[in-house]
Amino acid sequence: MADVRPLLTRIVDALGTNAAARLLGADRAQVSRWGAGTESIGAEMGRRIVDVHDVLTRILRAYNREAAAMWLVGSEPLLGGARPIDVLAMEGAAPVIRAIDGIMQGAYA
Repeated sequence: MADVRPLLTRIVDALGTNAAARLLGADRAQVSRWGAGTESIGAEMGRRIVDVHDVLTRILRAYNREAAAMWLVGSEPLLGGARPIDVLAMEGAAPVIRAIDGIMQGAYA
């Protein structure tokens, strides 16, 4: 897998270390070590970083940084009322990206 550290850096820059750690399901200190290059990122976490980056890139087209962070942990009707962060963790990026696409197109659940 390609080096995902630049993607991790973008996630942390956009949301902060605490929120990035929450989204990735990792410890804040571990996220810092990954960013500093003092600890390697495993394949599974690398895929998760790519997914979170894809979701973040899309939601930031619809909302500013603060609103995007709130959206990720709020109830989303286009996801059946689930929190996007939970859907991302349990089902992957695809349903969350579909919800974001719906928001961008003005859809309502």
